[in-house]
Amino acid sequence: MAEYQGEKVTLNKPRRITGGNKKFEVFVESGGKVKRVSFGDPNMEIRRDDPKARANFRARHNCDSKKDKTTAGYWSCRMWEGGTSVSQLTKHNIEGQILKADDEQRLVYGWASVVTEKGEPVVDRQGDVIEPETLVKAVNSFMENIRVGKEMHKGDQIGAVIHSMPITKEIGESLGIQSDREGWVVAFKVYDDDVWARVKSGELAAFSIGGRAVKESYDA
Repeated sequence: MAEYQGEKVTLNKPRRITGGNKKFEVFVESGGKVKRVSFGDPNMEIRRDDPKARANFRARHNCDSKKDKTTAGYWSCRMWEGGTSVSQLTKHNIEGQILKADDEQRLVYGWASVVTEKGEPVVDRQGDVIEPETLVKAVNSFMENIRVGKEMHKGDQIGAVIHSMPITKEIGESLGIQSDREGWVVAFKVYDDDVWARVKSGELAAFSIGGRAVKESYDA
């Protein structure tokens, strides 16, 4: 999650706008700051499921050259990509949301990461796609060597991951677990009194994972 003018927002995830002269908005990070990008004509129907219309739009707007996520052109072209629907592109997943809280044990449960949903790769808040096998390796390393939780990834430890379950198609099938998602389910225990009070009040309603990775470019 990020913050834009006092609002908690999800980065790199378009959402519809009610009213105004644009149809969608998306929040992106630029130069260490969160920027709002609006795009799309609210009076125009997106005929992206028509292959000919989609090809014409992408050719007219030179979509193959649009690489800058801070521009309206990039996100307009994303809406006209094949293989996904507008509803999928604008759907906000439950990654990081606190789905259950145990007041007595100061535990919060949820998906720390969702990498696929209904068999389709999920683009994370940084605009990246993580392979399930890569996530499992990272999760195992984290649980073996770290397990530490901090507030907004900074300062002293305020809690720890005490339950961890990576869910992939292979792991789920072997355990008899049915899920439309692949990812990482966790239970995080909060030690800090002030942080737990803010969890209970709803001020802190989500958690996120942090780490380092090597990015690779490839041609699909």
